[in-house]
Amino acid sequence: MKIKKILKRALSLIAASVICIMASGCDNAITGRDTTVDVTQPGVEDGGSVIRAYQPVKKADGSKFKLAYVDIDPYNETFRMLYYVIESLKADGWISYDSLPYDPETDADSLELMNWLADNAESEYIEFDKSAFYYTTVSTEEEIHASLKQHIEVDKDIDAILTMGTSPSVMVQKFDFDVPVLMYAVSDPIGSGLIVSADDSGDDRYWAHVDSSAYSRQMQYYYDTFRFNNIGSVYGDEIVCALPDYRSVAEKNGFKITEYNLKKESFETEEAYYAELKKIYEKMISEDKVDAYILNTNVITSVDTAVDMMQMFFEAGVPVFAQVGSAYVKSGAALLIVDPRDAVGTGPFVSNIIGSVFNGSLAGDLEQEYISSPYLTMNLDVADQIEYKPSFEMLIACEKIISTQ
Repeated sequence: MKIKKILKRALSLIAASVICIMASGCDNAITGRDTTVDVTQPGVEDGGSVIRAYQPVKKADGSKFKLAYVDIDPYNETFRMLYYVIESLKADGWISYDSLPYDPETDADSLELMNWLADNAESEYIEFDKSAFYYTTVSTEEEIHASLKQHIEVDKDIDAILTMGTSPSVMVQKFDFDVPVLMYAVSDPIGSGLIVSADDSGDDRYWAHVDSSAYSRQMQYYYDTFRFNNIGSVYGDEIVCALPDYRSVAEKNGFKITEYNLKKESFETEEAYYAELKKIYEKMISEDKVDAYILNTNVITSVDTAVDMMQMFFEAGVPVFAQVGSAYVKSGAALLIVDPRDAVGTGPFVSNIIGSVFNGSLAGDLEQEYISSPYLTMNLDVADQIEYKPSFEMLIACEKIISTQ
């Protein structure tokens, strides 16, 4: 069993770092900034495998590249994803620092991380500008547009924009700036209309990370493991919360999804929103008789609030699964997560995309699909609370097991 787990993790690491391995000793064929740059494996003839060029380079005039960053708000899941992108940029030599003073498993403020880099990271190739980092819940769309326009069209000092999440990506695309937009942490970039397909973004300026079956695989695992008949689901945006994928799995397997659409922006206060959410949860348990619940993204952004609200499910013996955010499991707000995005693996993939764009590749020419390896986290304290006894095989499959005992 130990060997099996080691092999499983090794395959994950190989898939995540294959680009780095292949690049060792390769010829970096950097051309003009208007072409796609390929690095060919030694000994591969024309027509063979090629990989993108992402090794550190300066701009043509000798100056440094600058990356803008747009996110929604402090959120552990997106912080964790950004953290491993930054760590990979360091591993590739784009930036240097002793160590990041943050914990990717618990910290949440991505702008604090970017601001720290502006003050502390050293680099001959990239500079970080605090005036080019934004939260959409802190700055208005008009403010972000005006700031980016100043940077891009007047100062001409932004070389790419990294957007985190669906709504920031939609907003930045609407601005229509002539600069590469690299979209990460988007649940369904195709369904959201951000790109045309996994093979074609539809615009040379745009790139998005795609894992088209991530949420289908996730729900299938939850069903195969727990065999529920009726799983509850509250969502704000059905595309962001992957409802089409979940419905497809439900239809295929013959279970029911009890759905409630609740838009946070429809409420004047956060207190009013959570009061209504609590009523829905009570109805799910007492009337709908759900025997499982999936905590969808952005429904409860505060982990502490989630811990409090999920107790009513646990008291009823109902397992709660997280859609994204292992912090929910680690804190005791959910029993299990099959993480649809292995941030440790996708971080190098995204950082290599950033490096490739800086090397001259068109964003729209770069591969978008990266399928994450399964990454399971389980909380045994929650399992005890709902009297669930995981099998030995399931425990072996978990990358992390949380327990205070």
